[in-house]
Amino acid sequence: MQEQELIRRCNANERKAQRLLYDQYAPLILSICRRYTGQQNAEDVMQDSFIRVFKYLSQYRGDGSFEGWIRRVAVNTCIRHLEKAKRLKVDYYGENTPEYPVMPDAISQMSANELLALIDTIPDGYKTVFNLSVIEGYQHKEIAGLLGIEESSSRSQLTKARKYIQRTLEVTQKVEL
Repeated sequence: MQEQELIRRCNANERKAQRLLYDQYAPLILSICRRYTGQQNAEDVMQDSFIRVFKYLSQYRGDGSFEGWIRRVAVNTCIRHLEKAKRLKVDYYGENTPEYPVMPDAISQMSANELLALIDTIPDGYKTVFNLSVIEGYQHKEIAGLLGIEESSSRSQLTKARKYIQRTLEVTQKVEL
């Protein structure tokens, strides 16, 4: 079934079409939710994301890709979940974190699961900005608007997330050596 036809049928409340859309996009949305909220909350937030997708599907105008629209709904749902859970805190006064040397190929030697586990350990405020910037490709101005923070805070949070990853990799490398 073509994407536009699927959307039209979902808007007409056809359960079979809604199930097809769910089955097609559930893995994508689950992976997004997992990156932002962790494994424990990912499925609940995914369900909330689909509720919002079906509720606002009639507002999708066809500008840009449908997958991009669904990604945005999922990201916004994750952010709302973190804010509601009071887990999204922006650290304006973080310590000056020293740079640690990390082997250049450290990340390339990690499996996808190891990399996701590493990202999952980043504190939520840093992790959210990291995901929005590095994974989703949002600009700092967009991130600031989504999170209600200054652009400079977005940049700072991204720097802190990267330093956190560097510290973690440095410790991991020492243990493995």
